[in-house]
Amino acid sequence: MRVLASAPAKIILFGEHSVVYGKPAIAAAIDLRTYVWAEFNKNGRIRIEAKDIKIPGLTVSFSESEIYFETDYGKAAEVLSYVREAINLVLEEAGKQKGVTVSITSQIPVGAGLGSSAAVAVATIGAVSRLLGLELTKEEVAKLGHKTELLVQGASSGIDPTVSAIGGFLYYEKGTFEELPAIELPIVIGYTGSSGSTKELVAKVRRSFEEMPDIITPILNSMGKVVEKAKEVILADYDKEIKFQLLGQLMNINHGLLDALGVSTKSLSDLVYASREAGALGAKITGAGGGGCMYALAPGKQSEVATAIKIAGGMPMITKISREGLRIEEVEE
Repeated sequence: MRVLASAPAKIILFGEHSVVYGKPAIAAAIDLRTYVWAEFNKNGRIRIEAKDIKIPGLTVSFSESEIYFETDYGKAAEVLSYVREAINLVLEEAGKQKGVTVSITSQIPVGAGLGSSAAVAVATIGAVSRLLGLELTKEEVAKLGHKTELLVQGASSGIDPTVSAIGGFLYYEKGTFEELPAIELPIVIGYTGSSGSTKELVAKVRRSFEEMPDIITPILNSMGKVVEKAKEVILADYDKEIKFQLLGQLMNINHGLLDALGVSTKSLSDLVYASREAGALGAKITGAGGGGCMYALAPGKQSEVATAIKIAGGMPMITKISREGLRIEEVEE
């Protein structure tokens, strides 16, 4: 028996960094996916194989006990850790010890701030649990994905695995999630090709907050208000064009506030402003900043915006919000 499952990447639409200070955030699944085949093997061990893991400049192949690599293997090793922990958690949940082989392919760049680790964990949990005959709800898969992140990272809000498992739009505040209606947002992701350290960037904002609380607190409060307004717009019965215009304005405001916190970079800003000049209604960082990705809302202009991002030195990915989270794609008896 073989099972193929997939899970989507995610973007933070609004609220990165301010969420650390108790403010809300809105995240969404996007239609870039990681695919995992799972099947039993006879040697009783966990075997992980990977193809087309999108790490710029890196070709990766996993075997049972080794990682073969052409250049730096740090990010590949991290992927391996998420997959191994996810498999072990499902085996523990099922109360079984079986040899399992998983094979991974992915459309999601690793280390770009798009939730690649959560997606591979969720897809692995989905495929292996179905292989073992476990009927887990998407919420149960999300919890196991969160537990996987805690085991590997030591800390996790649970946003990434929850979005990847459930899909659509999720409003997050102080550990609780609320599903929002999934509207079609035509977006373009721009990847700088580099990544910043989330830990270091969070610490940088914390230092600014402690040194200048009277300056930084209003910025964080404004970011929280942007999220609340974005939620209101998503829920409102506006014409699609008006909804897009309002969300684009909020994206631009949110980017400006993130820039004020010092988490943008020249490469990110180049992609943001190139997108706007090419016709995007809004563009902003998604994630911690310091590198990684931005996204642009570009109804009717996705091709033009993608070209502008490429000219500005980024890697464009045309996509949309994914209404679906975890998907069982195929079961072969």
